[in-house]
Amino acid sequence: MIKLSIRLYEEMVSRAKHFFNISSYDVSLGRYDIALFHLEQAVQLILKAYLLKVFGDFPKTYSIKDLIDLSENECLKRLADELWFIIDILEDAYISARYFIRRYGEREYREALKFVEGVFRCIGI
Repeated sequence: MIKLSIRLYEEMVSRAKHFFNISSYDVSLGRYDIALFHLEQAVQLILKAYLLKVFGDFPKTYSIKDLIDLSENECLKRLADELWFIIDILEDAYISARYFIRRYGEREYREALKFVEGVFRCIGI
């Protein structure tokens, strides 16, 4: 990677970790909707960072499914196949946080948290 790409990659990883960490603060306030939004942002950024590192670029898409498909990472694909419904919840939380009122509970958050941790593991973060 060239110097700019390395800096961009590092910043994307840093922001993804921040979104991941801030989700627990949201939960402490009982804001599962925002916590899930932050987890979605963490996944989206970490996948784009991974694509940047591996392929030198990333698409301007917001679809977790598409990003995982483009990754060519078997660990991510297995995780997505197993927990496909979590991807749907995260993508729904992304849209709902901006345009709709949608409530989520602790159960959705805990399952989404496991998925996001799995994504981080699959790409070595």
